[in-house]
Amino acid sequence: MGEGPELAVPTLHELSLSLRNLRKTWPQEWPGLPLVFERACQQLGLGSTRKGTVVSRWLAFGRAVSEHVEQDGIQRQAAGYEPAYHNRLHIADTLVCMTYLLKTSAALNVPGARQPAVMAMALCIMAGHDFLHPGGSNAQPGEFEARAVQDLQPLMADAGLTFEDRQILAYCIMATDPTRVKGVHLQVRTRPYDLRQADCLTVLVQEADIMASTLPETSAGLTRSLSIEWAPKKPAAAEELLLPQNRLLFLEHAALFSSPAASCLGLDAVKLRQTRLIVRGLQKTNRS
Repeated sequence: MGEGPELAVPTLHELSLSLRNLRKTWPQEWPGLPLVFERACQQLGLGSTRKGTVVSRWLAFGRAVSEHVEQDGIQRQAAGYEPAYHNRLHIADTLVCMTYLLKTSAALNVPGARQPAVMAMALCIMAGHDFLHPGGSNAQPGEFEARAVQDLQPLMADAGLTFEDRQILAYCIMATDPTRVKGVHLQVRTRPYDLRQADCLTVLVQEADIMASTLPETSAGLTRSLSIEWAPKKPAAAEELLLPQNRLLFLEHAALFSSPAASCLGLDAVKLRQTRLIVRGLQKTNRS
């Protein structure tokens, strides 16, 4: 791995505190997604960049996306139909989780992790990955992800993103479709991990997307929110989300972590502890 000055490795406890602080403000005292995005940039040393650079173009895009999502969320919340799960809080969660994954990657000297353009791209992908999400789940694979990529095109053009940048962003967003997650993880496990490669960056995006739903401190509330969101069109599936068996399926098949950062933070150990508790609970229920 590359060399660089020694950096402190973040902890899951610190991440959990950050996620809890977001929930203290939601929704009554919400500071706004643009502020969450700016704080993430500051945490990664991206606060000030020269105009005309790749980083400045990415950050212009990310700021525009964050503002657009915030204004849309305010309007939908006032009208009573902002999604219960795929809302501004979820985007903020993913920005915070990506920040911790990037900081951990940098501390581990993962190739590409300390490059400002890589960090800026990763944050911007999280800001836009569920752009204007209508709520609910895909009727067909990649439906909402493809819609997000399409709706982001004008903002990408305004920011001056290159064709290659747009392709990487589209690839990463499309890969957040649950049906594509496992395949990408399998691809990166057979070669050195380098965040300058699209597949490796995509894995980090997928991990940031589901990390808050994996951590025990935030998972229950997020599962309830997703159940509420699904209930109008898929009431049976919404009820099933709340069952321990469904949580077990999520931990074993959907909450996948392959990056060096996730390994260092101990995400697999967190999953294992939860899995064991659920299995014991199910066994106890079956015996009684």
